[in-house]
Amino acid sequence: MIPLFKVHAPNNIGQKLQEVFDSGFLTEGEYSDKFEKSLANYIGNENVCLVNSCTSALVLACHVCEIGAGDEVITTAMTCMATNEPFYNAGAKLVFADIDPETGNIDPNDIRRKITSKTKAIVVVHWAGQPVDLKAINEIALANNIRVIEDAAHALGAKYENRRIGNHSDFVCFSFQAIKHLTTADGGAIVCRDEKDAERIRKIRWYGLDRKYSEKTGKSRWEQDIPESGFKMHMNNLNAAIGIEQMKSIDFIIGSHIENGKYYDKNINNEKVKKLKRTENCLSSYWIYSVLVEDKEEFKNYMNNNGIATDVVHVRNDAYSVFEGFKSDELKSLEYFESRLMNIPVGWWLSREQRRHIVDVVNGY
Repeated sequence: MIPLFKVHAPNNIGQKLQEVFDSGFLTEGEYSDKFEKSLANYIGNENVCLVNSCTSALVLACHVCEIGAGDEVITTAMTCMATNEPFYNAGAKLVFADIDPETGNIDPNDIRRKITSKTKAIVVVHWAGQPVDLKAINEIALANNIRVIEDAAHALGAKYENRRIGNHSDFVCFSFQAIKHLTTADGGAIVCRDEKDAERIRKIRWYGLDRKYSEKTGKSRWEQDIPESGFKMHMNNLNAAIGIEQMKSIDFIIGSHIENGKYYDKNINNEKVKKLKRTENCLSSYWIYSVLVEDKEEFKNYMNNNGIATDVVHVRNDAYSVFEGFKSDELKSLEYFESRLMNIPVGWWLSREQRRHIVDVVNGY
């Protein structure tokens, strides 16, 4: 069976983890600093803050945006539940906007229609690694004095207008969970447009303490004040050590996803299997390869019988009872997309022979 996901394991990772244990410093420190810098260089933005999950990154974005009870957040329901739970838990009203049925991404026109005086932020997801229309969305946000938060869990290495995702909005949240492009076993990062936001987040990810206080002042860490209560959401040295080793293969990992995805774009030709639309000013990172079919169960069984794993990966969030109060009958494009959505293997683990086999099987459906 060709798997839909596979965890990338760096060479000699056990030895590297042993080095961290032998150092005696397991929590945030030398390794997390090094990984944070490496990631910043890759993305092209110095305002990178490592955390213990993408969910924590979203919680911190929510906190810094001061989103709470009575506020509204315009978001998408076509995503993992982890995208929206931080805002729900903060007491905000989730306002689900419709999507573009050809990409799975949130529709800027529907965002515009749903803005009110209570709107505090727009939350977007780059479905399958295909960037949303960030120019249009940030223009809407600027005109209405609201913040943009990107859930970029699918989109490490993707580009919008020749710049990597992580450079366009107020806050961009990445995931390093097990099956993402780059995994640290679990972990994440939040990237900020404003350096002051990054400085604030680096404190509140660790109780409100400045971990660099002694280096900056020559005084003991315990002499500093805590002006703002924080959380325990930092990344530890063990996860960071994995991240450092994964970065050595990042071009291969993401490059393979992109190469395979473009191969499918060119060679899958079956009117019963609809491919997603690609926009000229974007480069997808092809974390997954989504297709739309009329009968999902039939397609899944057909692919399984031919040795190829498939799955929906995510379901619309308003299908969960926890979000039932925010359900809308207006999301017709989302309904069309989600009712037909399936995903096929596209990752770095595919051989050229397996890639050709997948195309032949899909075209024979």
